[in-house]
Amino acid sequence: MAPIPVGILTVSDKCSKGEAKDTSGPALAQMLSQTTTTTTMTASADGQPETKRWIVVATSVVPDNKDQIAEVVRGWCTPKRDDSATGGGDADAEQPFCRLVIVTGGTGLSPSDVTVEAIEPLFTRRLPALATAMVVGSLRITPMAALSQVAAGVVASAAIVLAVPGSRKGATENVGQILPVLPHAVDTLMARKGTRHLHPVSSAAPGESTAAEKAVSPGKSTAAQTAPMVLCNCGREGDLAASGSSDAVLATGVSNTLGESATQRARKSPYPMVPEAAALGAVLSSVATMAVEPTWLALRDVRPGLVVAEDIVAQENVPAYAAAVMDGYAVVAADGPGTYAVRGASMAGSADGVSRLESGQIARIATGAPLPAGADAVVMVEDTEIVATAEGEEAAVRIAESGRVRAGQNVRPVGHDLRKGAVVLRKDEAVGTVGGEIAAMAVSGNRRFSVFMPPTVAVMSSGDEVEDVLAPGSADEPGALAYGSIRDCNRPALIAALRALGCSVVDVGVVRDDPDAIAQAMRAALASCHGIVTTGGVSMGERDWLKPVVEQRLRGRIRFGRVAMKPSKPTTFATVPAAAIADSAIEGDRFVFALPGNPVSALVAFHMFVAPAVRLLSGHVGRPGSDAGGVVHDGHVASSALSALRPSVTAVFVGSEVELDRMRPEYVRASLVWNGGGGACGWSVRMVDQMQQSSRVASMQRANALVSLPRGTDAKRVVAAGELVTAIVIAAPHFG
Repeated sequence: MAPIPVGILTVSDKCSKGEAKDTSGPALAQMLSQTTTTTTMTASADGQPETKRWIVVATSVVPDNKDQIAEVVRGWCTPKRDDSATGGGDADAEQPFCRLVIVTGGTGLSPSDVTVEAIEPLFTRRLPALATAMVVGSLRITPMAALSQVAAGVVASAAIVLAVPGSRKGATENVGQILPVLPHAVDTLMARKGTRHLHPVSSAAPGESTAAEKAVSPGKSTAAQTAPMVLCNCGREGDLAASGSSDAVLATGVSNTLGESATQRARKSPYPMVPEAAALGAVLSSVATMAVEPTWLALRDVRPGLVVAEDIVAQENVPAYAAAVMDGYAVVAADGPGTYAVRGASMAGSADGVSRLESGQIARIATGAPLPAGADAVVMVEDTEIVATAEGEEAAVRIAESGRVRAGQNVRPVGHDLRKGAVVLRKDEAVGTVGGEIAAMAVSGNRRFSVFMPPTVAVMSSGDEVEDVLAPGSADEPGALAYGSIRDCNRPALIAALRALGCSVVDVGVVRDDPDAIAQAMRAALASCHGIVTTGGVSMGERDWLKPVVEQRLRGRIRFGRVAMKPSKPTTFATVPAAAIADSAIEGDRFVFALPGNPVSALVAFHMFVAPAVRLLSGHVGRPGSDAGGVVHDGHVASSALSALRPSVTAVFVGSEVELDRMRPEYVRASLVWNGGGGACGWSVRMVDQMQQSSRVASMQRANALVSLPRGTDAKRVVAAGELVTAIVIAAPHFG
C-alpha cells in the first residue's frame, strides 16, 4: 500500500526567528520514516497482517500565533481530488495533502502556548481517546506530562491532527504511545462507505489468536468469545450523536459518555490527580487571557476594591486659587502688627469678596476662601482684637505682636494639594476602603473613570437531594426535610464569598441530577456571565454529570479533573469556547469551576482557586485579557503574583498536634492572629475546630486562614505546637 503522507509543524517563536534550532520536528520525522506498523485491523483476506509506512511530505516552523498555526494546518488538511485513489475501500475518496499532521510545541501552560486553542476550532471531530493515550503513556515516564495540553482530532473530515509537546523528548514520547494504532485510525477515517472491511471476522476458535494477531503480539490470546470477534470498537453502535437529541455531540474528553448505564461508568477516575500548585497555574494561565474590557464609571458608581485601568490625571489645580487655611484676616505681611482698616470680607464660595488689598488694609477671611489680590498672608483671628465698628461691621482691627506673619503663612498656594496634570491614581492601583482614593478621584476634575470590573459569575448547586433555601418563599418557616434531603448551604456561601470579592452574581438555583437540565442551566447562565461556579456532581457517582456535560454538551475543555489535596480532591476546572454559547452578551471563552458537593470542600476549593482567578480577572495583577507572563512561568505561579492573588504568611502553629495525611497535602481551617513582634514570628494560627471533616460546616466558621500541611512521611508524621507553618489568608486576620 502507498505510504501515508504526514505533515510536521513546529510552533516556536525562537525557532521561527532563527534564534534556536528545531530539534523536535526532525526527531519526529526520523521516528516516522524509520517506523513500519504491522496492523491486524486491515489484514488481508487470508488473515495476514498488513504493513504500513509513513512519508513526511510537509514540514514548517511558525511562531506562537493562533492564526498562523491554523492557516498551515488547514492548508495541509484541505482535500484534493484524486480519481485514482483506491485506499480505504472507496474509489471516489478525497485525498488531502496530509493524512496525518503533527503539531509540536505551544502545548504548555504559558499564555503564549496557543497551539491547542488554534487547532481545536478546526476539528470536525475530536479524538479524545488518542489524546488520553498519549498523556497516560507519557505519565508513566514523567509526571510533568500532566502539564501538557495535548489534543487530537479530525480536520476537514480528512486528516488526523495531533498537538504534542515542543520538547524533542515529549514530542516523540507522546506520538510513540499511539503510533501502532495511527495507521488504522487513518484507514478508518478514509473509509467513507463503512469500516466493516477493516475489521475482519476471526475464523479462529474461541480463545485462539488469528495469524494477524500473533504477528503483532506473539503469545497473546484474546478472551474467549462465542460470537464472531471484531478486533476493535471504532464503529460501535449507540453513539450519542445518533441518539436524536438536539444537544448530542460526540464525547470530546475522557469523562463518562452521557446516555450510558451506571454499569458502564468508569470505576476509576480517568483524570490524573495534579498537584495543587500545577492546578492553580493552569487556572491562572487560562483566565489571564480571557477578555475583560475596562469599564467607564461615574464617581458615584466607583466602589472599594475596583482596580484602575488607566492613569487618572488631574484636570485642574487644587486649590485653583490661593486659599486661606484658617479663619482670620488677609494681610500684607510686610505691614507687621498694628491697627488697620478692615476693607471687607472674603468668604468661601462667594464671588462677592474683596478684589484687592493695598498696604495698610486688611480683610476678614474664612477658611478656604480666596486670598484677595495684594495680600500674601493670613493672621489667625485669635491674634487680633476689634478697635472700632460702624453699622454693626468691623471698621478697624489691631493685630497683636503674636500675629506677626511671613509672606505665604497660613495660605495654600495654587496647586498646593494637587497640580494639574499630576497622576492621581496610577493604573493597576486598587481603590481602598478608607476613602482616600475616592476623595482624590473626586477632586481631580474627572467625570468618569476607567476601571476593571470584577467578573459576573453564575452560581449553581446540583443534586436531587438538595433543598433550595434561597427560593421564593424560603424565608417563611422552613418545613421538615424529606428523608434523604439536605439544605443547600453551598450556594448561599459561595454567593456571599463572590460578592465580597466585588463580583456581580447570577443565582442559577438548584438543578436536578439530569444532564439535559444541567446543560440547559449552564448554557443559559454562561450567555450572560464570564464563568460559573457549580457544586456537586463532580465525583464518581452514577449521577455525577458535571464533567461529561461540560465536555459533551458545552464543548468545554477540562484542564484538570482532580487535585492532590485534602479536602476538595474532585475539584474540576474547565474552559468553554465562546462559540459554544449562543446569543452571548459577553465575548471570549468562559471559565467553569465545578466544585465538590461537601460544603467545606467547596469553600476550600473556592479560596484556593476561584478567589485567585477572580482577583486576576479584576486586574489585581497585570492587565486582564493580556499576556499572563508576569503571573505564570513554566506552569508555576510567580511569587509576586501569588502574594497578591492568594496571600499567605508564616505562622506559629498553636494547639494539639495534627497527624499528617499520608496521601495528600491537607488544608485545615484555622484562626490567624497577629500577636506582635515577640519571638521568631508575630503570627500564630490555631484550628477553629478539631473535627475537620469536609461535611462539617462548623470547621469553616470563624476561619480566616487555611493552614497548608504537607503530606505525611515516615520521617514527618505530625505537625506539633510551636512549628512554623504556612497560613493562606482567606479573610482579615485578628489582632491581639
